[in-house]
Amino acid sequence: MRQTLTRLVRDPWAWLGLGLFAVYLRGLFLDVMDVDASQYASISMEMLQTGNWLEVQHRHADYLDKPPLLFWTSALSFALFGLHNWAYKLPSLFGILAGVYATYRFCLLFYPKETARFAAFILAACMGVLLMGNDVRTDTLLMGMTACAVWRVAVLYRAARPGFAEVLWAGFFVGLAMLAKGPIGLIMPVFAVGTHLALRRDWARLVEWRWLLALTVAAVVLIPMCWGLYHQFDLHPEKTVNGRTGVSGLYFYFWEQSFGRITGENVWKNDTSPFYFLHVYLWAFLPWPLLLIGAFGRRMTDLFQQKMRLLPGDEAFSIGAFLLTFVALSMSKYKLPHYIFVTLPWAAVLVARWLAGAYCRTPFGAHESGATTRVAPTEQVQPGKTVGATLVVAPLVVVLLLAASALLLAFVFPTMSVWKWATFLALFGVAAVFLWKKTPERLVQSGVLAFLGTAFVVNFHFYPNLLPYQSTASAPRFAREHGIPAERMGFFNRHGHALDFYAGHILTQIDSPEQARRTAAETGDFWLYTDSTGRARLDSASVRYNPVATFGHFQVALLKPEFLSPSKRDKTLTPVYLLKIEPQ
Repeated sequence: MRQTLTRLVRDPWAWLGLGLFAVYLRGLFLDVMDVDASQYASISMEMLQTGNWLEVQHRHADYLDKPPLLFWTSALSFALFGLHNWAYKLPSLFGILAGVYATYRFCLLFYPKETARFAAFILAACMGVLLMGNDVRTDTLLMGMTACAVWRVAVLYRAARPGFAEVLWAGFFVGLAMLAKGPIGLIMPVFAVGTHLALRRDWARLVEWRWLLALTVAAVVLIPMCWGLYHQFDLHPEKTVNGRTGVSGLYFYFWEQSFGRITGENVWKNDTSPFYFLHVYLWAFLPWPLLLIGAFGRRMTDLFQQKMRLLPGDEAFSIGAFLLTFVALSMSKYKLPHYIFVTLPWAAVLVARWLAGAYCRTPFGAHESGATTRVAPTEQVQPGKTVGATLVVAPLVVVLLLAASALLLAFVFPTMSVWKWATFLALFGVAAVFLWKKTPERLVQSGVLAFLGTAFVVNFHFYPNLLPYQSTASAPRFAREHGIPAERMGFFNRHGHALDFYAGHILTQIDSPEQARRTAAETGDFWLYTDSTGRARLDSASVRYNPVATFGHFQVALLKPEFLSPSKRDKTLTPVYLLKIEPQ
């Protein structure tokens, strides 16, 4: 036992893992941000309060947009632990951990342990995953469940005589991935295994019974959601949903919400460029995007040199899951940055494979027969060739993250905290030292340390100073601290989903000064959240009120350069008010 502990203390990977755990754990306690994350949190809260788990509602109205996995898991977490930031985010943190673990286990099927470790740490230490852990949306669970699905599909593919467990796990995770965000949960594993079969010219494997059984299991997992959609929408064509009647919940889920964004049937369009996600990756995959360029280029060059055929023991699950999913999402007429985060595990595998510089060879014919026995690599690419080019760009990325983090500490929200500056400088100092040793292991460890330096500043300093500017969270907190009952609160002319979540209650929507006056007459004192325009409308209608509190509001999920400048910040804030409407 003592020897094991000694090895762990001396193992840099153990300390890096502890550091990653610390920054993600801190993220659990940060406020839920408007717009999407707070909306999903309020939907989960409403689901728990109404007990209606199969027919999703939002503010007492039918909701048809995202599948229910996030709502189910967060509502269950609320039931167990109460309405807290960390309770909402906890299931999604487990989703991130599942994605990292699945990436590691997938790599062990085809690569040495060193490559698997690289891939797991690269995925855990990238800015997109950090953002998913803070601003929790459906994509967090989607990334984790699709990673698990591809891993288990690869296990199912390799099994010589698959048993019930292999089929069950593959189908189960495909089903969960579809419950997370729709058909993309099935499409990505299909892209992965399809690419592998195509590059192996293994067409006979396409018609095996194992795939049909796994799809059957996935269909069973989807039954509760499908039942809810059918009873909520398909049986009630008279309902108006998103301005339309005759809406089929099942058609919307299985086609319109995903494929409709490519065909144009979906009403959501922002006409972004097909190259939009290339720009996103430059920050979402930090500190690894420049390495990904080299890794992807090397992978495609190898495939072309091999005439688009895999070498024995090689795999193409990762390139299919990454490239084909990337292309498919880029064809959508509506894109947001977090949509592409589902590909991050497979970008991590590509970079890890390139840095490790090794293929895991299996005996000829073993893979075709489904053998699962792993053997040591028989061919290695010289590490010097792999790492040489990366040593030129890796320091640039570390310096970039160092400068950005120092800017947050010294300028955006300046601090003289000794422990913050000391931790920040120590992490980046060790990262710089690790760069001197020219090995893939030290390169990955240096990247993780640079990420930790930035993530530490973001989660322990930047967000704690930024999120108080979100008045939709601070106003309900103020009300609770001053004994204002949530049942007698409402909003007028301005709303944010965080209002409902932090009030712990679906607040009353006031549409006119007359309604505000009438509500106060019926209930007694009534507190109203509004902005300057709403207050002016109340004044024009001679509605009597007493100002209770004033807040400076900023949409924290949409940062602007003016806000980041302390001298200009006040000009970006919108004044909002909590008013006490008295009976008249």
